[in-house]
Parts: sequence; C-alpha cells; structure tokens
Amino acid sequence: MVLAACGFAATADEPETLPALNHLVLTYREAADYGRARHMAERALGIVESQKLTETAEGATVLANLGAIAEMQGEIAEAKKWLGQSLAIRERLLGAAHPQVAETLSDLALAYSMEGRFDTAGGLYRRALAILEAEPDAKGTLGAVLNNLGKMEAQEGHLKEAEAILRRSVTESRRVFGERHPNTAAGLVSLAEILRARHRYREAEETLRRAEAINAVSFAADHPRIARDLSLEGALAFDRKRYGEAEARFEKALRIFEKSLPAGHREIGRATANLALVYLRQKRLAEAEEAYARALGILEQTVGRENPELLPVMQQYAAVLRAREDFAKAAGLEARVMRIRVTRTLRGAA
Repeated sequence: MVLAACGFAATADEPETLPALNHLVLTYREAADYGRARHMAERALGIVESQKLTETAEGATVLANLGAIAEMQGEIAEAKKWLGQSLAIRERLLGAAHPQVAETLSDLALAYSMEGRFDTAGGLYRRALAILEAEPDAKGTLGAVLNNLGKMEAQEGHLKEAEAILRRSVTESRRVFGERHPNTAAGLVSLAEILRARHRYREAEETLRRAEAINAVSFAADHPRIARDLSLEGALAFDRKRYGEAEARFEKALRIFEKSLPAGHREIGRATANLALVYLRQKRLAEAEEAYARALGILEQTVGRENPELLPVMQQYAAVLRAREDFAKAAGLEARVMRIRVTRTLRGAA
C-alpha cells in the first residue's frame, strides 16, 4: 500500500489500513500535530464503526488514540469517554492484567488527575503499576506511568514522595530507552520541577539542562516540549528574582503553545498565569489583571471551576484586584477559594 503525501490514497479506507492509520496517529501526536492526529484517528473510527470492528483489539486502539488526543488538547470529558470505552474492550479481550490495559488505565488516571480527582486517579495508577511491575515485557511503559504518578503526588503537595517516584521514573526510562531518549528527558523535566518546588534550585537547573540537551535534538524549536522547558527556565529565573529573564522565557513559551495547541488549552492558561505573576511582582497591575482574567477563563474551561489547580491563580488575581480597588470582585474570588478548600478538606475527611 502506498501512502499519499498528505495521508492515504482516496481508496484506502479499508479495515486493513487501520494499523497504518493508528501508526500515523502516533507519529503526528509525537510531533504535536494534534489536528492531523485527530483527523487520522477520526478516519480510523469511521472504518471501525462502519465495519463493526469496535469490539476488536484494533478498535480499542482507535478509541484509546482518540482519548489520548482529546487529553492532550485539554478536552477531559471527551478523553474520559473514549478511554473508558477502550479500557472496557481491552479488559474483555485481553484480560485485566494485560500491559495494554495498564496503558489505558494510566491515560485515564491522567484525565482524572487533570480534573483534580486525585483519589480516583491514584487508584487507577496503582492498578496500572501492579500490572506493569509483574510483566517483564511491559517495562517500557513503567517509566511514563511513574512520571505521571509523581507529578500527581506533587500536585497534592507530597513533594518528598513525588521526588522518589520521579527518580525511579528517570532510572527506569534510562534503563529501557537510554540516556538520550525523550522519555528520559520527560522524567528529568518532571524531576527538575520537584527540585525547584523543594527550593533546590541549583540541582533543578542542572537537571533541566540535561533534559534540554536531549529535547533540543529530539524536537522542533516550536514543539510544546520545548515550551515546557522554557516555562521551567522562566520559573527558576523568577525564583531568583530575575524578572526580565523570567518574562522573556514565559513569553516565548506562550508563543509556542499558542502556535501548536488549541486556543483554550490548559498549557496556554498556565503560561498566561506565569506571565501575570511576573507582572504582579513588577507592580504592572493593569497588565497583570488582563493576564489573570485570560488565564482563569481558560483554566476554568479546561480543568473545571472547582479544581484546586485554580487556587493560586485566583488568590493572585484577587490580590491584583484589591490593589486596583476592585474590592467586590476580589471578595468574590476569595469566597470561591474558600469554598474549594473546604470542599477539598471534606472530601479528604470522608
């Protein structure tokens, strides 16, 4: 079968093209070309549905790909739908302890953690880890699952535990893929973020530089992975009170995210919030207010209005509003912060 320059020849939409379509989805995902990845995945879904192949291994892969793409584009409800369907099919076809079941469990756990539903996500991660640790041939996925779990532990404030998990993730990825592989770099970036949160700035910078050396030769200059590296560079500069440097890094990261991701993506909201904090620290209050309003609007749409991830953004935004004497709006944000905290505390006590 010959692939056309833009995909497949017009007559190629047959069941036997599904493996090639699924491979293209992965290729476009790795290149952060999510529009084309989604197009190929939806095309594969059309074949699966028309040929009644949903309840097959290939059909489950199509659904898992759709879920992963939706997750990367910040469409969490859609991601959970596709991943849940894929998980059910894979469990029926392959059994509850298959490595592909573990991969789907991990992707679904990530979706729940993005919503701030850490208890549910943690249970899914534990199931995935139990499968992968018992399956010698599935170790390639273990590092990625540990990476996501470590980042979730950090979101919950469990920094010591997160560091231990992420060091294991890096060790596993290095063992399976090698020192210069992007999977190893992903673990190093996550570890650098934890080291920064633990105020070990020099070690964080050294760890980030190791990751950047890998990513610079693995990805294009406008890839989201490069933007995430820049965001962490900016955060480390901010910690050292080098606000001009931080602003330049955050602006460059935001431009890359805006070019490569949908307009309402979570990463764009986070990058905008980073810039807003620089403006706040420099007392550029009008710019800070505008940036916080944009960041909060994006994050509310992508992670939900009650997600704990919103708390620092809302608190900082409220501080800007008070400084600009918009006391009523500031009080409204502060009341929301309190409600989210109370709800989170009650859930933890239940």
